[in-house]
Amino acid sequence: MTARWPLHPPPSEGEALTSWLSRLAEPYSMSVEELIRHNLAPPDLDLLDDHTSALDLNPPSGVLPTLAARTGVPMDQLRHMTIAGQAPWLLDTLDREPVPGAAFDTYVHQDSVLLTAKERPRRQVPGWRAWLPTDPKRGALRRACPTCQSTAAAGTFGFTLISQLPLTLSCPHHGCHLDPAFGGIGTFVAWEKQDTGARPAPAAVVAMDARTHQALRTGTVTLPRRSVHVGVWCRLLRTLIDELSGPVSALRTRSHRSVRHIWHTAGHPVRAGMVAPWRPYEALPWRKQQMLLEAAAAALDLIETGEITAHGTLASLLTPEPHRPVSDGTPSDRHYWQQAEDAINAAVALAQHDPAPARQLLATLTALTRSEVTFQRIRDDLIVLGIPDDHLPRTLAEQRARQTPAGSTTTVTSCGVGTLRRT
Repeated sequence: MTARWPLHPPPSEGEALTSWLSRLAEPYSMSVEELIRHNLAPPDLDLLDDHTSALDLNPPSGVLPTLAARTGVPMDQLRHMTIAGQAPWLLDTLDREPVPGAAFDTYVHQDSVLLTAKERPRRQVPGWRAWLPTDPKRGALRRACPTCQSTAAAGTFGFTLISQLPLTLSCPHHGCHLDPAFGGIGTFVAWEKQDTGARPAPAAVVAMDARTHQALRTGTVTLPRRSVHVGVWCRLLRTLIDELSGPVSALRTRSHRSVRHIWHTAGHPVRAGMVAPWRPYEALPWRKQQMLLEAAAAALDLIETGEITAHGTLASLLTPEPHRPVSDGTPSDRHYWQQAEDAINAAVALAQHDPAPARQLLATLTALTRSEVTFQRIRDDLIVLGIPDDHLPRTLAEQRARQTPAGSTTTVTSCGVGTLRRT
């Protein structure tokens, strides 16, 4: 049975596996490599160099089960501290593509946000994996929050998994920029710039990053229209970045205008200043990725506020549900039946004193009648209401023979109370 380590500080929320391993090794005055080689991995394991952070990508089999036994941390939690543990939500899979280029096409081109499907050229990017560098020799990002780093107690600060990916720009706790740092496997050494300090991120960036953090933490994210799965949000964001990175020359006028407005709002040149042929986001240097993320944040804000209109299949998620009034069941203030009753009473009152309105009233009530019996019944009802017998035609045939002459009409109208007038 594997013995439990006497000292094993718990992992922090969102912490990367290598960062936690570094903190676990520190009380024993060991490096991460020594901790893995002598306590977690089989002797023949080929440890990877400091630049790849492959342990955060997909650790060798056997490492996580042994680590769970040594620390008591559940396997599911440990798996979630790696990129592999984020599949198929953050990315579809780490396995090889069944068809070259299928991963990019499915992840990025299955839907659209800002543009219509016809405005987006189909591209093939073999060997592509969402958010991960296309060059295997290129190391993971080393970024951290200056406020978190300066206020953390000794032995508790570490890199988060998400900060190593070009997915966010700001700290979810302090709303300031994540700044580049030097470090080994999971270890913070120093800031790349000596004068690094906390810098507040733009409100649009903080809002976008808050949704990404919420999605990865809870599995869902709240959008203006409704809550969506983390997989939908990650693909929406990556699709929007792809739309902003393409050439604008082939876009329709309205889309061309919107894209330029987005980049102007973000404070960067169109396509982050790139004039070279298109390259996938994961192949770009960090500075270009940063500008694209800021442009994506600006686009989301402009779409939600209605300053620009998005035409993609996912665009409706970013706008509030249109207001559709629903009755609360309270009866209307307008009493239609009362108005109809008043109009009939007024018509009867006129018919009691004027033969012309009387004939018109009977003609209206018997307009669809072909039976003499029915005609006589309706005529008798009017007589009961006080309309003189001699004001009314005696038979259906007589009524039809006495149709109103051409050029003269008698109508029944209603305006608040009913009135009968002859014209």
